[in-house]
Amino acid sequence: MNFVFLAAGKGTRIFKKIKTNKCLIKLEKKTIIERLIENIPKKYRSNITIATGFNHKKIFDITKKYKVNFLQNREYRTTEMLHTLYLALKKINGDIFFSYSDIIYESSIIKKIIKEKPKNISVPINLNWKKVWIHRGTDIIKDAETLRYKNKNLLEIGKKIKEIKKVQGQFMGLLFIPQNQRQLIINILEKENFKKKHLTFFINYLLKKKISVSIIKYINHWYEFDDYRDLVNYKTFK
Repeated sequence: MNFVFLAAGKGTRIFKKIKTNKCLIKLEKKTIIERLIENIPKKYRSNITIATGFNHKKIFDITKKYKVNFLQNREYRTTEMLHTLYLALKKINGDIFFSYSDIIYESSIIKKIIKEKPKNISVPINLNWKKVWIHRGTDIIKDAETLRYKNKNLLEIGKKIKEIKKVQGQFMGLLFIPQNQRQLIINILEKENFKKKHLTFFINYLLKKKISVSIIKYINHWYEFDDYRDLVNYKTFK
């Protein structure tokens, strides 16, 4: 199994305050990207790729000690994370676990996916999401997105919320694409102009095309660093 951390963007909203990439934010003397790498069992570390763009050298210097792999999205200024994901799919032939690099979570979700080896495209979802959004101090209606599922099948994701009670979880910034679905995803991304689209948009697109996407439930520690307020509020998050 392969692991790709998507770390190409600048993180404009928070950059003015921290003057670096979000993945290089330090939490108790370790950067977020170091913590994410250390979530992966050691025997899989050689299967880790960090997909960079902005500030590539600094990310490389901090993480090269783990002997991971790197690829660059040289179009990071004009593309979104979905294009970085596409570049990784083109380069890596195998099962791939994709992760945003401005989030933290427990290794339990990694271990679960390694153990289960899903055959479908799979999206881990945070069932404890309301606690996180309330602590971050964001307007749930404006900031969170729809997410509905039945049994283990994802039905909808990434739209504007109309009724909070109908939201069954939140996207965690994680996506698993098995090797048997890899070429399908590559073909779609090459056919459609999705360079500036977000990942939840694309997942919802797959659902509309009747492509099966499964959910993986998660209730443990998770947090996202979207803006500076998130960083400040995290200090009191448990």
